Amino acid sequence: MIHMKKWMSFIVLFALCACLYKPVIHVSSSQPLLKKVIVLDPGHGGLDNGASVAGVNEDELNLKISFALKEELESRGATVYLTRTDDQDMTKRDYNYSKQDDMYLRALQIDEYQPDLFLSIHLNSSSSSAWGSQVFYYHKSEEGKRLAEIIHNQMKTLTGTRKNVSSCSFYILRATQSLGVLIECGFISNANERGQLKSQAYHKKLAVVISDGVEEYFQSLSAPL
Repeated sequence: MIHMKKWMSFIVLFALCACLYKPVIHVSSSQPLLKKVIVLDPGHGGLDNGASVAGVNEDELNLKISFALKEELESRGATVYLTRTDDQDMTKRDYNYSKQDDMYLRALQIDEYQPDLFLSIHLNSSSSSAWGSQVFYYHKSEEGKRLAEIIHNQMKTLTGTRKNVSSCSFYILRATQSLGVLIECGFISNANERGQLKSQAYHKKLAVVISDGVEEYFQSLSAPL
């Protein structure tokens, strides 16, 4: 009888412990880009295909890379907007395409969001066998140069590019009030690189290294001098 009482007491105690026990679930709350607003500008679109090689259009890949980048940046807490989300330029006209109108509207749209920074996504093309990613910044912007160098160094770990960052006076960087850089993710004219740039898996890899660069840039702003 005593043995039975001890056994019953053990069962009651075990049941009580089971009720009180709550497993610890480790959920990562790390969102280093929380409260950061970023605009992505997929280059070209609509009647403007950008570079076109072997049936592959730059504007289509720019958009796919931008979607992958949007997803990655949002996973890190950023609020992300795109200047275009389909195969149209900013004028949304299917006639009388005007590059000037398109670029003017892109710059306006970017500044309307008042972003912490923007990234204009493009692919390069050449008549030579050139390859590799490259990041451009407005030649009058020291902060743009800093952002470009950080993103470039992160992208280099994936693309292996031998190119350096470059200053420029591209309209999209010159006309906006926002900090931004233009990223050439690779050469669509290079057969080997074109094969990579068509790959969804490679889009995700590009998204990760570019996002790493964006994250490093913001971290550098709060780093002690």
